[in-house]
Amino acid sequence: MPDSADIFVEYGDGNILKKATDLIENPDAQAFLVDFHKKYPNTFDKDIRYVHLISANVDDWEMKLYDERKSQLNFLKNYPNLAKLNPEFQSLVEANIRWNYWHLLLAYSIIRSNIDTKLTRVVSLPAVMTEELDPAKINDEKLMMVESYRNFLPFFVTYFNSQEQKFVKYSDQVKAISDKGNYAQKYLKGQVLDYTLTKLLYDNCGKITASSAKFWISQVAANDYRNMLLNHCKETLNKKEEVAKKKDEGKDKLPLGNDYPVLTGIDGKQFNFAKYKGKVVYVDFWASWCGPCRAEFPFSKKIHDGLTEKQKKNIVFLYVSIDEDPNNWKSAIDNLKLNNGDHGISEGGWASGVCQKYKINSIPRYMIIDKSGTIVRPEAPRPSSPETLDLLLKLME
Repeated sequence: MPDSADIFVEYGDGNILKKATDLIENPDAQAFLVDFHKKYPNTFDKDIRYVHLISANVDDWEMKLYDERKSQLNFLKNYPNLAKLNPEFQSLVEANIRWNYWHLLLAYSIIRSNIDTKLTRVVSLPAVMTEELDPAKINDEKLMMVESYRNFLPFFVTYFNSQEQKFVKYSDQVKAISDKGNYAQKYLKGQVLDYTLTKLLYDNCGKITASSAKFWISQVAANDYRNMLLNHCKETLNKKEEVAKKKDEGKDKLPLGNDYPVLTGIDGKQFNFAKYKGKVVYVDFWASWCGPCRAEFPFSKKIHDGLTEKQKKNIVFLYVSIDEDPNNWKSAIDNLKLNNGDHGISEGGWASGVCQKYKINSIPRYMIIDKSGTIVRPEAPRPSSPETLDLLLKLME
């Protein structure tokens, strides 16, 4: 995993940073840190520690980290001038020691796996080493002032997402970032989530498509992080956007009935929404890399399966992909068994025709078209919403 600047220090919550700085700059705290680093040099130096782990045996590495953590906590507990140290500073030091253990343990797996390109699987740690880490208890905004906790977060998401994938390495980096992003959203929130997504994108935006990068940047709530990422990934995003637009040039276009964008079906034939005039159409805009999109598919299938045969003839579920690669789109349809509707693709990611036409800047996005061909709900409720079925049935009357 490539290292990057401490983006939290530059773009994170200034109040948290100020509190940490005030604690550290206290004269008594400074005296402690001098003594601590004299006894434990390079403990929190990532570059040096990452070099050491490359040649270490996993059992030796974990034992070293365990003994190191125990010794450092004892050093704090038995520090001669402990009474002079602010209790909050003591908590900060203790947290840094504890999370540095987990940071360097998970880093062992990910860094060694990334270095050895011949490996087809991520190096997994013995289960006993990670059983204390409960993903549901990792999120804690108060710990954002702890540098080793921040260092830990991207390794946490990467390692435990890999565990869910049975430690098989990714060949598709778009899917890798999508899965990691979805995992982060499952267990993290607030500032912790924003920081983790930002760190993942900062280090990897050059490896993914423009559409994937734009989507995940849009998932970052903090403006400072989001603006930084747009600037940091600017060259890659612009380059890929141009490619996407060029791919769309020169294609034979159908007449744009009702000014609808052109879609390409699985059979390679082009069509647009006018094809369904006389029917109610529930449009689902999605992409193969979009986890939240996939999470809604079971609800769409449930609605469709609950319709009568007559209703199925008059209500169309149309899945419109914005994938840049048609092969990823087709594979996802097969793998997800999306057999309860029609399919079309508007290639080009966020530069695609449907995104430009309907100002789609996040997915999933839904739209309802009535029997006359009029878009009556440009931003319709999700399949999981109780009102979706009623809306469709009323339009069929």
